[in-house]
Amino acid sequence: MRYRYTLAVVTVAAVLTGCAKKNAATDAQDEFAAGPTQIDVSHIKTRADDGSSVFLTVDGKDAGRLPNGESMLLHVQAGKHQIGGYVPTLFGMGRVTIAPVEVTTSPEDVKKVAYTVTRNKATFVENKDEQG
Repeated sequence: MRYRYTLAVVTVAAVLTGCAKKNAATDAQDEFAAGPTQIDVSHIKTRADDGSSVFLTVDGKDAGRLPNGESMLLHVQAGKHQIGGYVPTLFGMGRVTIAPVEVTTSPEDVKKVAYTVTRNKATFVENKDEQG
């Protein structure tokens, strides 16, 4: 009888934990869904990349998950912002932080930022030549 009770408790705990994380992620993405300026962040596929998704941060706040080869449009207030991120470790016990890049946004243009991995070094860079 104890085994059934233990299994039920573990199942309920796992379900509730999954729900809490999903709601927090949704709230973080909603924060960057509206704003007067835009930052287009792209995850560039490279041979050195292991295919892991990167979790974006804007000024230290979670902004959402960016899968390999995709891009995300972030809406923020005008001014200077730190665009960075992290990748969870293999078993989710920690994370590897990627140094941010500073961009200055204005309503006149969309800033473009690229996340790439080259020679096992992950970086965020602003694509200044693509500004319009």
